[in-house]
Amino acid sequence: MKKILFILAFFIGTISSFAQDLDQYKYIIIPEKFEFSKEENQYQLNALTKFLFEKYGFETLMKSEQKPLDLQENYCLGLTASVKDHSGLFVTKLVVQLEDCRGNIVFETKEGRSRIKEFKDAHHEALRDAFSTIEELNYEYDPSEVSGATASENEEAPQAVEKAEVAQTEPKTEPTKTSEEIETPTTAPAEVVVENPMVENASAKELNFEKDGINYSLEKSDSGYSFYQENSEEPFAVLAKSGGENSFIYKSLTRQGVAYFDEGGNLIVEYLNAENKSVELVYKASAN
Repeated sequence: MKKILFILAFFIGTISSFAQDLDQYKYIIIPEKFEFSKEENQYQLNALTKFLFEKYGFETLMKSEQKPLDLQENYCLGLTASVKDHSGLFVTKLVVQLEDCRGNIVFETKEGRSRIKEFKDAHHEALRDAFSTIEELNYEYDPSEVSGATASENEEAPQAVEKAEVAQTEPKTEPTKTSEEIETPTTAPAEVVVENPMVENASAKELNFEKDGINYSLEKSDSGYSFYQENSEEPFAVLAKSGGENSFIYKSLTRQGVAYFDEGGNLIVEYLNAENKSVELVYKASAN
């Protein structure tokens, strides 16, 4: 009995220490395509991964995005996320891993599972199930926990070496960018609309949709889209780019989820409701 209690105490202590270790990392870097995928953001899985990390308090960015200044100076502030597919014939199984700047796996979730037959829904359910492990961490970035990695140590990491090689090809006279010029991913929680950087520079409304007899339109900018309801001067939602050309993070006053355009040009919005169930909204493309 004592042996069992000792093993249990050791296991709990290990999990607690693991959670504290993640607090030293400020960013989660998400690739546009996972190893098992046939195309970028297949099943909108990469966008959903970004959304779920932000939901549980992490600051995220896609791998192709411009890196914040502190991450450029210390690549070890970030962890690279990957999703591993262990699926069988009847069960979809996904595991989320976090890799540090030296290529070490520092965290791995439980195996999320789904028995849904439809591929996309199955992968979404399995991923959300895997993220229950991350939810339990109650992550909160703590600068005092940051590892004191030096520049020379960073250069030993595979990712940092690649970054250094790219830096050598850039002109040394390039002025240092201010904090305002550097794109920093938002970590606003669900139910909250962040300040919309795309409204100020948006072009004319150019994409039109209809849902339940109401007309809607999207206003495009370099950052994504602003979503307007008919006869409204203010957008009720924002679609921010999240990697691929057809992948967006959807944020409104009451909802946060993912959005994309289907083959017919319709806008599909997916989010999690209060009962933790996936909801899909379809805005039909129109010529108005």
